[in-house]
Amino acid sequence: MLLTDSFASRIASYENTAECNDRIHQEFTQLVQTIPFLKEHRKYIEDNDLGFGDAAFHYMWYLLIQHVTETFPHPKVLEIGVFKGQVISLWSLIAAQQQLEISRTGISPLKGNPLPESRWSRRWNSLINLRFRRDLASGNFYPEEDYRSIIEDLFNTFQLDFSQIRLLKGYSNDPSILKTLENETFSLIYIDGDHTHEGVVADVQNYSRLIEPNGF
Repeated sequence: MLLTDSFASRIASYENTAECNDRIHQEFTQLVQTIPFLKEHRKYIEDNDLGFGDAAFHYMWYLLIQHVTETFPHPKVLEIGVFKGQVISLWSLIAAQQQLEISRTGISPLKGNPLPESRWSRRWNSLINLRFRRDLASGNFYPEEDYRSIIEDLFNTFQLDFSQIRLLKGYSNDPSILKTLENETFSLIYIDGDHTHEGVVADVQNYSRLIEPNGF
């Protein structure tokens, strides 16, 4: 761990400019390579097609998860859109490696949303179906796979206890999911589910009220 680095110090020196953002992205990408467990996890994700995003995000989460555990007495984090488990397993790995206590919840349908195999069907749906066009433009299509097993295998690969994860099966806008979480609060909520504009806005509206004061 870089003892001189922290999320708070990064915020204090941050400037919202293209130059600053590019510099941070490059620096975080390089720093992932200096922390063996971050490097190993990201390489495994890339080699096995278990998620998206850039390597730099691994270091961002490294700083942010430590900050959350230092700021809140009983930190709780929520991921909307677990997919194949990249982020929630990374949170768990950081906590295990740094001996941090953190409660983790994920929301995911645990099923795919595959594109029609027929090129004609895709073309027809693009012409007549607004939701299909939005999903296509937003990257909302995923193959049909056993997502729960994939997530469990990822946890097992890094010797993480999957039983410590509360995984809610469903979509973030399902009434049953919203009812389950309506009286809870979280230190951090990561929205990465429905990628359409409407889906993201709905998640922000539904879940922002669950964030603790000074949370993320």
